[in-house]
Amino acid sequence: MSQTSAPRPPAHDAMVPERSAAGPKRIIDCDVCVVGGDVAGLVLAGDLARRGRDVVLLAMAGPSVAVPSWPLDSVIAPGFPLSTLDLSSRVGRDDAQELLILSAQAAEAGLGLIERLGIEIGPRGRLTVARAHAAEDLYREHELRQELAPDTTVFVGAEDLAALLGTQTFAAGLGVVPAERVRTASLIAALEDAARAAGVRFVSVESALSVDLKGVRKYLDMANQRVRAFQVAVCGPAAFARLGSGVARLPRAPWVSGGFRLPGSNAPYAGLVEEFGLTGLAYHFDGDRLAVAAQSALPVMTRVGAARVLRRHAAEVYPVGGGLVEGARARSLPDPGGMPMLYEGERGVWYALAPGAGSLGLDFLAARMIVGAIAERDDRIALLQPFATGGLSGWTGRVARFASFWHVRLAARLHMEKGTPALAPAQEPDVPAPLPAPATASALARRSVASAASASRHAARAALHAASGWASGLATRAASEGGRRRRRPSVEPHGELEDEAPPQRR
Repeated sequence: MSQTSAPRPPAHDAMVPERSAAGPKRIIDCDVCVVGGDVAGLVLAGDLARRGRDVVLLAMAGPSVAVPSWPLDSVIAPGFPLSTLDLSSRVGRDDAQELLILSAQAAEAGLGLIERLGIEIGPRGRLTVARAHAAEDLYREHELRQELAPDTTVFVGAEDLAALLGTQTFAAGLGVVPAERVRTASLIAALEDAARAAGVRFVSVESALSVDLKGVRKYLDMANQRVRAFQVAVCGPAAFARLGSGVARLPRAPWVSGGFRLPGSNAPYAGLVEEFGLTGLAYHFDGDRLAVAAQSALPVMTRVGAARVLRRHAAEVYPVGGGLVEGARARSLPDPGGMPMLYEGERGVWYALAPGAGSLGLDFLAARMIVGAIAERDDRIALLQPFATGGLSGWTGRVARFASFWHVRLAARLHMEKGTPALAPAQEPDVPAPLPAPATASALARRSVASAASASRHAARAALHAASGWASGLATRAASEGGRRRRRPSVEPHGELEDEAPPQRR
């Protein structure tokens, strides 16, 4: 008499006890394990699950990963924090063009997903601005963007910029299109629901996480359970921090953030405004409230110190005076050198870390490229291999950031003190000439220079240029130590949004 055996449960339902010194562990098998529940991780997990992959998402939890609220809304837009001029010099014009097109496609796809999820978006806009000393560089940036990715930027002259922002601090602006503000909390909640509906299994990680990412099978161990996966994707600063420096290095930079009440403010532009270069100033209006974030040279330890630094930055743009700073905070943000850290480390292990906070376009780009690499053998992720090393860490990174920060800041102060406005580009006579800096900014400049340099102006300038050159040398050497980019077949950079390159073998 034959005996019929019971059907074997699917692999994703198999929970196998494993003996250890601490007791049995529950084993969770899956195809792909996504570590980190940020926007990139949720989009990646949901997309792979809809493509038939068995996906487990490890959501970081607990006080070790809790971060203060960020006052600025996230913005989904094409492009990178690193200027196109620097990007082209690092990887060449062809690869820079392909990266810009990929970022534009990811932003369009992300906006489409947000609309399908019913998330409220707006106000519209992302504007990069420059003071008089950097206006010409910003115009060159616009020219190169028009060559490599036409119709993704709009140049704004000084008069129009003053009318939009209600301040004469900036001499030129560069609008990025398309660009929309999105509230991150609402987006993450909707993405979690969509991922669960697609079949993604969520596991909360509140204790230590140890990993073994070598070999065909990857192992991720928690207190009483173990995840076994063939592919692992590490997404977001919380996941990088939990894995530790031995697995994934997390470069950081100090920032301060908060808000001011400006009754009667007459700035009609409500999109995100970011200053061009390494000055690290970003803000947007919500009615009469000005939400501001600014990079600082050194970490700020107290809220009083954060409010003082933030007030100094905001006073250069708007008359905040000695007003109360709402929600002043200091925190460290990812700083991989203006480009996302997006690469394959060990075989089948993918890392994604976007610079700063709220760069949703880069989160969607990371998810899109990792999905292509896993599901379609698309190796265009190798375009970002030159940036895999990220920013400098440790004391060398801190010293380099400090030198670069003060070089840019004091160069602007010295230029404003000279009182010579930057020339409008000769190729574009219709571009309005930059407006002179206000008297209050000049007074602030003199105080900043006096406190920052005890030597003469010429000696201070020479020292800053020397420090900047040394910092640039460190960054260049760190970038050159990264792994060489893998060979890839040429792909057509122009195409429809939903078209993907044919699968490529590694």
